[in-house]
Amino acid sequence: MSTAADRWAAFPGPTKVLAAARELLENGKTGPGVTVRVTLDAAERDQVGRILGMAWEASTVPVTLGRLRKALHGLDDTLEDLLVRLGGPLDDRVAKRELDRKAAQDHLNNAYAVLTSVGIPEHAVALARTRRWLEYTNPDLAESRAQALALLWQHLPAADRPLPELANSLFGNPHHLDRDADLGRLAARLLAAAHATDPGAAAAAAGTALSADAWRQLWASVGVSCDEVSATVLVLNLPLAGSGAPAAIAAAAAETGEPVWLTARSLRRAWEPGPGLHTVRVCENPVVVETAAARLGPHALPLICVYGRPSIAAWLLLEGLAAAGVRLLMTCDRDTAGQQFLTELLRLPGAVEWLAAADGVYEESRLPDLLADLTPAPLAGT
Repeated sequence: MSTAADRWAAFPGPTKVLAAARELLENGKTGPGVTVRVTLDAAERDQVGRILGMAWEASTVPVTLGRLRKALHGLDDTLEDLLVRLGGPLDDRVAKRELDRKAAQDHLNNAYAVLTSVGIPEHAVALARTRRWLEYTNPDLAESRAQALALLWQHLPAADRPLPELANSLFGNPHHLDRDADLGRLAARLLAAAHATDPGAAAAAAGTALSADAWRQLWASVGVSCDEVSATVLVLNLPLAGSGAPAAIAAAAAETGEPVWLTARSLRRAWEPGPGLHTVRVCENPVVVETAAARLGPHALPLICVYGRPSIAAWLLLEGLAAAGVRLLMTCDRDTAGQQFLTELLRLPGAVEWLAAADGVYEESRLPDLLADLTPAPLAGT
């Protein structure tokens, strides 16, 4: 049976007010001072004022829950009872949101637990949780990402497998672990963090994991190759020995004094410094190698060019030479970038700056000095 409140509620103005009041109550906003925010025209305000009173209707004050409750109480009704009669039970959206939040947190806890369960170090999983790697951009993907990472981890280290082949065998897509793929980026960060020895180092390693060289090094550390023919280093007359490809390639090129590019792939094969190789000069720019080859040919002293920031191929070669006790003479451009490269290179054991006293910001400015130093003593002055 319709009550006075029900009849009042049927008008457009009260309908707006009650709909807004329901929204407030369902979201836990129940205080008497809570404003019921609605836009009412003159006719609608007149309709609402039929129970709120002429004083309210003539004023400019908004409807509040307290004022609405008091008016309905005067009709022997309550706001909650009226709303239930009109639209069914009130939802407890606050409780529902809390349940949803707890369910989502449990879902994430389970996803990160998957990583720990396959042996990924706890400090790496902790970093992943702090950085929200699994739920990044889409929390719904956390579990599937965790399962994919767990599957990958269980197949590492791999036995000299190309990354696309590994991705295809595990996920049916050769590009699933690419550097621009979601899972590939996530896997690289997790690998970097896992290989670090402490949380601070893990965070730093993960932050640089997606650079081209760090990417190749990370996967190489677990037996996976990543387009290692694209990482190169330029050499001239560099005598290498051993059964691997670098020795054969370098020897063939040195016979004619021809510069040659060695790849990271070739430098992972067996090689060592050739007999009598005690010192190697290292430059930044290919023009030094090209000019030395043109003017000195096979007589030029051994020279390596890192071609800007050293690639993984350059590091493989230089670290191998340094570890074998070869003295490395380093030079780069003396601009900001070049000095950064030089600082990195001089960290190698036994490395010193090459012709530090020679004038010139760029290597091209010092080219006569560099060429003179690349000339063997018997040919000096010829």
